[in-house]
Amino acid sequence: MREPGTGPRAGGPTTPGGIDFFDVDHTLTRRSSGGRFLVAAMRRRVLPRHLLFVMAWYSLTYRLGLFRPGEYGEGFPLLRGISRDTLERIARESFEQSLRHDLFPEARETVERLRAAGRRVMLATSSLDFIVQPLAEFLRVDGVLATELEFEAGSCTGRIRGLPMFRGGKMARVLSLLASEGIRAEDCSFYSDSIYDLPLLESVGNPVAVNPDVRLRLVARRRGWRIMAMTAALPGRSPAGGRR
Repeated sequence: MREPGTGPRAGGPTTPGGIDFFDVDHTLTRRSSGGRFLVAAMRRRVLPRHLLFVMAWYSLTYRLGLFRPGEYGEGFPLLRGISRDTLERIARESFEQSLRHDLFPEARETVERLRAAGRRVMLATSSLDFIVQPLAEFLRVDGVLATELEFEAGSCTGRIRGLPMFRGGKMARVLSLLASEGIRAEDCSFYSDSIYDLPLLESVGNPVAVNPDVRLRLVARRRGWRIMAMTAALPGRSPAGGRR
């Protein structure tokens, strides 16, 4: 729903030929997809438990706007040597056990409404592709643009393949896709919660701030962008994440 007191969305209505892109973490889901994956991997003893502290640090720096983009370029060395099959299996477990219950009902309804109207819907996320693939299948979206890992002989090298989907990298990959299909960015929407996604939000005709962080909220209000508030997870889980 639109936050009271916010202005109309910028750019006016989009055309049927455009694409509606959605960030994932804190936009479609109330928790981090990567965090859910790490917990599942630690539970299976595929990754060490001390990563809980690392995860908390990354989450804090991200929410405070102190995350360094260069850290994505360092890759994910702790995943080196793990098979793709194992990573995908853990990702599906983490989705079924946790992430699907984190999905905002309003987010799912928005995606379904757009698809029913004949719009193409895609995920555009900095999360790893195999982590969000189960979510993409659940929502029946038309495609996924996500950070990709390099694999050799079926095992992860820990290195990132291509551009990470972060800040300017996310914008570049989305615009490259649009150019390859002859689609105008002004006919597209992007839904996000984070100031880190400002480059892409500024590039599309219909930027939408969803549960925005403090800095993005200020930008959205100043520019008259639509602001959406999503407030609850799917039935069966309490807001704190435990079962009712």
